[in-house]
Amino acid sequence: MPPSPDFDALSPAEEKERLYRSIFEATSDGLIVHDLETGRVVEANPAASAIHGYTREEFIGLPPTAFIHPDSQHLFTQAAQVLQSGGVFQARMVHLRRDGSPFHVEVRGTAFTYQDRLCLLSVVRDVSERVQAEQLLQQQAEVHTREQSALAIFHERQRLAQELHDAVNQSLFSAGLIAEVLPRLWERDPEEARRSLEDLRRLTRGALAEMRLLLAELRPSALTDTELGDLLRLLGNALAGRTNVPVTVTISGQGALPTEVQVALYRLCQEALNNIAKHAGASRVKIHLQHATDVAALSIRDDGRGFDPEQTPSGHYGLSMMRERAEAVGAVLSVTSQPGHGTEIAIRWQKASEQTAQ
Repeated sequence: MPPSPDFDALSPAEEKERLYRSIFEATSDGLIVHDLETGRVVEANPAASAIHGYTREEFIGLPPTAFIHPDSQHLFTQAAQVLQSGGVFQARMVHLRRDGSPFHVEVRGTAFTYQDRLCLLSVVRDVSERVQAEQLLQQQAEVHTREQSALAIFHERQRLAQELHDAVNQSLFSAGLIAEVLPRLWERDPEEARRSLEDLRRLTRGALAEMRLLLAELRPSALTDTELGDLLRLLGNALAGRTNVPVTVTISGQGALPTEVQVALYRLCQEALNNIAKHAGASRVKIHLQHATDVAALSIRDDGRGFDPEQTPSGHYGLSMMRERAEAVGAVLSVTSQPGHGTEIAIRWQKASEQTAQ
């Protein structure tokens, strides 16, 4: 039997081309051939035409601007530059369907010669579902992060409020004891009674400051609506009333600080004073704030027992957390102390643009 005329009609080269064509047509990923000089489509497989909403005849001849989103068109230009220099291009882009609806694709491109012209062969895969899943996961992660942050803030406020509540109770209890014995003490020793009156005044003043701070913790907007200097005075009065340690507060300059900076400086001073009350054994405390709109310097100094900052175990005095809080708003916290010579905590914040200018 003589050979089939179909086989006789195809040369090896033609047979090879037919094989490549069948693979090209059957590939599930979109395959697009661009003329690198004009950018227009010179060939495409059915998958490429279908995902863009065209027939093959409609798709061939289109410029890239017809089916590549404006935000991604610069990537096509980059691809042409990369391929002309012998590289391989890969990117995630946004394409457009015929009806104008966008969808996400991953594109991998390589240069090759087609019909005696230098062309770009792009392998295009629709990854819209994957991108949507990634975006959903990212949104869930952001929500989780916000919830965790809000929870941490809530727990800190609860802790501080509980400490203030306990301090108020202690001050009022002490004031009640003094008020109860004061009439009898006055009859027996007027001079001692006058000193007790001074203690009563200190305790009630401190309790009032603690109450105002407690209200600020329960209504956080008070921390931003109130002048920072007034907040620091409240902290000083509260410590003095609680510990009978004189606290001097001096304020220099004026100016509205960014909200997050004001809250951070308040919290840092609050934590420093809590540490003094718990650990320092001080007999005097000085708080000094010097500030303007673009700069602030806060110093909290005590004459207590001090310590060696180089040998302090991590976490002691809460210094690591205080440094983190300062760094979070672009401030620098430094500690100067030595055993028997007290401690000074200094925090300095300066607006970023001012720091850069210097």
